[in-house]
Amino acid sequence: MKELPISFYSASVTAVLFLIYIILITLMKGVERRKRKLLEKRKTLESMVTESPIDENYEEALTRGLENIETRFGFFRKVLLPMTLGLWIIFLGIPYLDTASKTYTSIIFTIITVFLSIAAKPFVENLFAGLVISFSNSARIGDTVEIDGHYGTVEEINLTYTTIKVWDWRRYLVPNAKLISKEFLNYSLTDKHIWACIEFYVEPDGDLELIEKEIIEITKKSPFFNTQKFEDPQVWNMGVEKDAIKLWLAAWAKNPSTGWSLKSDMRKAVINTLKKHGLKPQLSSVEFRSPLGASKLHSEERES
Repeated sequence: MKELPISFYSASVTAVLFLIYIILITLMKGVERRKRKLLEKRKTLESMVTESPIDENYEEALTRGLENIETRFGFFRKVLLPMTLGLWIIFLGIPYLDTASKTYTSIIFTIITVFLSIAAKPFVENLFAGLVISFSNSARIGDTVEIDGHYGTVEEINLTYTTIKVWDWRRYLVPNAKLISKEFLNYSLTDKHIWACIEFYVEPDGDLELIEKEIIEITKKSPFFNTQKFEDPQVWNMGVEKDAIKLWLAAWAKNPSTGWSLKSDMRKAVINTLKKHGLKPQLSSVEFRSPLGASKLHSEERES
């Protein structure tokens, strides 16, 4: 087979890499614009409703989020050019490898491989993981998430790690490589509304129908209950145990932050109603139940 001239090979490599560079730059700019628009549309950037000790906290969080997006994508755009030039040099040098000393070539490649695999491996892994997160929707700035038992909002997605602002204002730093390799709950991924649910136990010596009715009416009066859509709060009998009946109380909230406050009002409604009827709630059995599990149960109930 006739070998291609070096000049034709060089021109082809240059044209292909230049085309790939233009496509990637255009793609990055498009993703950056979509990320900015989605963040600007968010009405809340907190995981719970509270009076912030910082004046203009929403505007400050929004500004910081927009700057983070600009900085992150700006870095990737700047890195893309030297990476493309590096690949261009490598590809242009391939035809000349036969004339070079194989000993020196193998030494150079060994040094580069050892450096990337040992010294730069954590940084490179987290850097590419940050690139994956930036182009995907698994976690976005302003999303309410629960990871490793920490409930909060994604505050920043940096080059090598992601900052989760926990509900009590602590910051939980997660390496990007870890974030894309493990499971976590994202309450803001698709639907903004939340099917908030709590689990509690009551004594069987009471009028459960009357208690359920009163708890539902109190929950409907909560300012965090979503009265615009969906059905009224629901109470389900989830099991009969030796000395107690296990119940679930669930209601719709507008977003994860109001869902947090709605669950608090629901717990108060349960405790006050049971005390009113002379029943003792087993407070040690009151549990936090994620809306994800409640939504699954709710869909199963509706299908049946």
